[in-house]
Amino acid sequence: MNIGEHPPACRDISHLLLGCGVIASAAFIAFLPSLNHGFVNWDDNFYVINNPDIRAFTLRNLSKVFSSTYVGNYQPLTMLAYMAEYCFFRLNPAPYHSASLVLHVVNAILVFALFLGLSRHHLTSLIVAILFAVHPLRVESVAWIAEQKDLLSAFFYLLSLLFYVWYLRERRPGFYWLCMVLLLFSLLSKPMAVSQPFVLILIDYLYNGRVDKKTLSSKAALFAIVAAFAILAILTQRISGATPRFHQVSTLQRLCVPFYGLVFYVAKTLLPLRLCSLYPLPPNLTGGTMVVLFVAPLLVLGGAVVVYCVRAYSRVLVFGCLFYLVTLLPVLQIVPIGDAIVAERYTYIPALGLCFALAALCRFLFEKKLKSTMSRSALGVGLCATIIVLACATYYRCDVWKDSLSLWNDVIAKYPSAVSYNYRGSAYSIHREPERAIEDFDQAIRLDPGYVEAYDNRGFAHLAKRDYDLAIEDHTDALKLNPRDALAYNNRGLAYKYKGDYGRAVEDFENAIRLIPTALLYNNRGATRDAMGEHQRAVEDFDEATRLNPDYAPAWHNRGLSYKAMGDDIQALNDFRKACDLGHRAACQLLRRQ
Repeated sequence: MNIGEHPPACRDISHLLLGCGVIASAAFIAFLPSLNHGFVNWDDNFYVINNPDIRAFTLRNLSKVFSSTYVGNYQPLTMLAYMAEYCFFRLNPAPYHSASLVLHVVNAILVFALFLGLSRHHLTSLIVAILFAVHPLRVESVAWIAEQKDLLSAFFYLLSLLFYVWYLRERRPGFYWLCMVLLLFSLLSKPMAVSQPFVLILIDYLYNGRVDKKTLSSKAALFAIVAAFAILAILTQRISGATPRFHQVSTLQRLCVPFYGLVFYVAKTLLPLRLCSLYPLPPNLTGGTMVVLFVAPLLVLGGAVVVYCVRAYSRVLVFGCLFYLVTLLPVLQIVPIGDAIVAERYTYIPALGLCFALAALCRFLFEKKLKSTMSRSALGVGLCATIIVLACATYYRCDVWKDSLSLWNDVIAKYPSAVSYNYRGSAYSIHREPERAIEDFDQAIRLDPGYVEAYDNRGFAHLAKRDYDLAIEDHTDALKLNPRDALAYNNRGLAYKYKGDYGRAVEDFENAIRLIPTALLYNNRGATRDAMGEHQRAVEDFDEATRLNPDYAPAWHNRGLSYKAMGDDIQALNDFRKACDLGHRAACQLLRRQ
């Protein structure tokens, strides 16, 4: 079962094309429902819906995406992809979902090509690619627009590995340089690609049966690149505030968490039941989860012993298991980041190791153990049935991501937490159901009395109901928990403004601007000053808002109103035209009445 024990796979191009067609068809059918889905209120708003940096291909925007982080990640190539999609399709979600599905189909074909190069066995590679393509653990990466970074990073990652395999065969230096460049592209799409040099070492082991100093030293440049990106990823996550709540977990539990992740992903790969989009940290580390948490290190140790014992018989099994381990290392919470103990999207690349091991096992049984035609047929039928069941599970799992409410209803039904109630409440707010939103925010605060975002969101829901005093109370509570909460200052400022207390409103907007100077905040302060009759000072605020974000239509419209109040009708008309060009309805209506 070691590499090179069998002759190369059939080179008949028709077989390869047939395999690619089967893989593409299976993946497309399994994820077909996602093409009709919309955006969800989980990071889609930060990446696409409310992101001014992707509105146009300008030097300013290009500079911004290469010098900024988004949701705690440095991923400029992913932002360029969103920019291209927005320029052509605006906020129509269908093309974004189509792009994600196309990327996934292409990735599945690249998996087929990669493992054909590694195993030199057509059927083994086909099994790996189809299992990867249709497994329900892929749904989160494919059906969630915000996770397009998974697909784009994997595309460059797989191409990088493929060029390295070709380099080992042909010994052309150009292939190695392409491998390095593609690694850089993968890292610029998502930092999880830091595992790539370790995988290259595993490929060397699979080909040669050993790893020596020359093998390691040849990867020095690659290790330097991934080390830089690893440090950058940790720093950006910490700066963004993506700090985990491990202070609620004992030291022993904390040490067990990485082992729990290893066991969890294997279990969900073999038996993908009760899948969920958010597996939160405490208070859910109780009961059965607690038992598995403490047993996980023993299970991992047992698995390691088995793999070590069979190392002389199957390099493929060793390769598959170690591939799974090293590609998961960046997300096993060894360095704690975020509130989720595990996440299904993290399996997009690591699952290939498990799929390869399972495919190799099927091949071993078929060629070495099963002698009768009936037993071999039974294995084939069982494998086909498994693939069909997985594809059907994926097809129905896609519906969970149809919209925000369906997503959070599913999460709350399985693993209710303060985070999930808060997000469902936000979805109700978007649907203009403030009463139901407030009920969910109440529940989020009951589960986590220190959850600042839930206070902010409940205050905004009260603002939508014109319960200004309750809104002010919630935002004040949020500021007691986090005095640097710019959102709370802004929303409380709006509540004061609508109450007619302009002085306090301006004071809150000024506090927010000191924390995070944005076009929105300058626009809100300008609108408040305009209501106070301070039109010139209002214009100065709107000038700053349009400087910070030239595409922010409300600032152009409001500046036009201020100029009109000052008697400068020509400048007002110009601003109304600009706001109308940017899609501001009120400005367009004003122009029609001129």
